[in-house]
Amino acid sequence: MSFSKEKKHLEWQEVPLKIARFLRNNSFEVWNERSIEKKRVDILAKRAYKNKTYYIILEFKHYEKVTGSAEDKFLEQLREYLRIFVQRELKRKGFSHISRNYVFIGYLVLSKDYGIYKNRRKNWRKERLFPEDKDLEYIWKRNLYLFSSTEDYIRSNLELVGLPFYSQTSIQDFTDKEI
Repeated sequence: MSFSKEKKHLEWQEVPLKIARFLRNNSFEVWNERSIEKKRVDILAKRAYKNKTYYIILEFKHYEKVTGSAEDKFLEQLREYLRIFVQRELKRKGFSHISRNYVFIGYLVLSKDYGIYKNRRKNWRKERLFPEDKDLEYIWKRNLYLFSSTEDYIRSNLELVGLPFYSQTSIQDFTDKEI
């Protein structure tokens, strides 16, 4: 086997690689298959912009059929990853710094069958979860966003929470004809 040949990726691996490349091209630090306290997230991304630090945890699901109960399980898994990550950051940086300067985004990406919705609005199921931990509850309510969509909506959804993305202009942008 020649190492110069690029490895072929399975279909379910293509979407995470494509999204990781997109995020890197837009000034994100990206970690694939990152461990957070013995849990593994598919992608953890970080970007500083306008005195804010944005962390995105992306979970990818590539299933033939996504039922409502399966989607609930996926979202519970994502919420658990976010809870662990936010608590870790609170211990490291402190509440006042995190509440002023950090934004956490949990993103469930459905890459094959998308169930009922191709794109869910932000925070459609972000209920109170931590009444015993006021700091975590405050961050969860004010500094955390949840999304679920196909890959087509990632950019527009992240722009909703204040993250701009770069687009390269080309000559085709100024003409009606393809060159």
